[in-house]
This record gives sequence, structure tokens and C-alpha cells, in this order.
Amino acid sequence: MKYHSMLSLTLLASVFFAGCSQAEKTAVQEVIRPVKLFEVSESAANQIHKFPAKVTANSRAELSFRVSGQLVKLDLVEGEQVKQGFLLAQLDDRDAKNNLMTSEANYEFLSAEFTRNQAMFSRQLISQAEFDSSKAQLKTAKAALEAAKDQLSYTRLEAPFSGTIAKRMVDNHQIVQANQGILTLQNNHLLDISIQVPEAIVAKYAQKVSHSLKAKVRFSAMSDREFDAQFKEYSTQVTPGTQAYEVVFSLEQPQDVQLLPGMSAELVIVQSVNEQAEFTAIVPIAAIDKNDENGSVFVWKYDATTGEVNPAKVTIGRVSNDGVEVLTGLEMGDLIVSAGVSQLSAGLKVKPLRWQRGV
Repeated sequence: MKYHSMLSLTLLASVFFAGCSQAEKTAVQEVIRPVKLFEVSESAANQIHKFPAKVTANSRAELSFRVSGQLVKLDLVEGEQVKQGFLLAQLDDRDAKNNLMTSEANYEFLSAEFTRNQAMFSRQLISQAEFDSSKAQLKTAKAALEAAKDQLSYTRLEAPFSGTIAKRMVDNHQIVQANQGILTLQNNHLLDISIQVPEAIVAKYAQKVSHSLKAKVRFSAMSDREFDAQFKEYSTQVTPGTQAYEVVFSLEQPQDVQLLPGMSAELVIVQSVNEQAEFTAIVPIAAIDKNDENGSVFVWKYDATTGEVNPAKVTIGRVSNDGVEVLTGLEMGDLIVSAGVSQLSAGLKVKPLRWQRGV
């Protein structure tokens, strides 16, 4: 009986320690999850930057008369080319001419009277007050004469620069008011190509933007051609509603084609090959992680030596179909996790995902 009891205790103890050993073995085994890695091997500093562009005329003006009246001449049509100083439109000028004649007559009368009073004053036949009054009246008449000449000139609308009639807002023989839009004139010989550049890129290249940027413009209507554009200016004030700044390039009108404001275009910026820019990279969008608490942006770097991943803070720039531009925080050859970054933690051991045939 005692022998059977001892045997039972021995069996129970063996089962207990075997179970503990199995549990410990299971606990010691660590599950290493596979991750998809991306190798940083291309620098965005030596690549092109593409931006959708807005095409506008270099010079554009909505023209109007400074006085009211009836149109008697407006023969231009939209798209017509005009030279500087060309008569674009004219108002009925009969009232202005009559006013000018009246002012001329009054000025001539007061001028003659002043001449007589001047002679009489020199002989002390009139008082100083009478002479001063005659002199003031002549100045007033001269000012009225100049104003009448201006009013007559305001009945003529001339081209302030050579360009193209872009829009005609009224018809001939209409009664128009002062400052009412009549025509829109734009200079299509030189076009402005404006783009919106993200703040991260502007902050990095603002000091050298004026001399190092080279740009080419592509138009949807002529996708097989590129046109050289010259840097013109950039804004130091952010565009409302965005975190981008406007950069403007100038493009001369080609001789063999007609480029017009409003056309769909793409501007391509190529950095100078001699420029020693900091390394930047294009990474998949899924590789970017963000801390919602402090707004910091980072990627998960993989250390092949330890098999661990750790967060690395980065500065991002433009987002495109190719991925996200990382301006700082990465170096050539870095391995980063490109999928499932929300499931990672600092120091987590992972292994590169190996694709097998049929999987």
C-alpha cells in the first residue's frame, strides 16, 4: 500500500515538472513577425520635382473709361492683336469738346485782362488787391482749361501696352458708366507660370531659389514638347488655405505655336547637378507614421545587425504618386518598414518578409 502511494506521488511530480518545463519552453519562444522593408536608394535631390502649374499673362489689365458716356467706336473682337497706343474704344466727345472750347475762351479772356492789369499795375493805376485777383482768376482759368483737355482725352481708350484682346464686356453704342469694364487686354508674348511649393521645400531652398532652379513647362495639348522657363519671383507669404508658397516663372511665347493663359500645364523643376544638396529620399506613403499627440512624423528603421526596428523622426515634403519626399532623417541604404507600421513598437524584433513562389 505504501509502495503504491509513493509511486503515485512520483508520477504526479513528474507530470508537474514536465508541464512547467513545457510552459517555460513556450514562454521562451519568441514570435518574430515578418515585415516588408524598403531600401532608401534614390535621392530626390537629383530628381525632378513636378508641380501642376497655373498659366497667366505676364501683363493683364481690365480697361475702362474714367467718364460716363455713349460708345461710338468699339470695333475690336476677342483675340485681336493690338499695338501700344492703338485706339480701342471711344465715347461721344461732343460735350467734352464744347466744354473745352468754353474753357479756352475763358482762359484767353482772363489772360488778356491780366496782361492789361499788369501794365496798369506797373503804372500804379490799380491796387495790389485788384492785380492779385486778376492773377488768381487766370490761374483758375488755366486749371479749368487743363481739366477740360483731360476730360476730352478720357473719351478715348487706348492700349497701354501691346497685346491681345482677351475679353470684350460691352457692345458698341451702349451707355457706359465711369470705371465700367470695357475690354480685357493681356500680353501673351510673355507668360507667367505659377506653382504652389510646400513650405518644407521653400524653407530648404529659399536662399538659392533665384539662381539654382531650372524649370521646364509641359502643356497637355503638346505633351511631346518642353519649354524652358526662367525664374521670376517667389512669395514670402503663405497662400491662404494652404501651407504652400507661390513661385512664378516666365516663359517666352514660342514662334511656332500659340500658348494661351489658362492652358493646363505642368512645371518641372530640375536642380543644378553642381549643387551639393542634403540627401532627400522618396519613400512609400505607407512607411510614414505620425504621432497624434505631438504631430511628429517618423519612419521605422530596421537594424539588420540586431533585427530590431526603432522610430526615426523625419521631415517630409511633397506628396506625389511616387510616394512621400523625406527631406531629413534618412540616409542612402537605410532599410525602413513600408507596411503595417501602426503595429510596431520600439525595439521590436522583426525579420524581412521573404516572398515565396505561390504566396
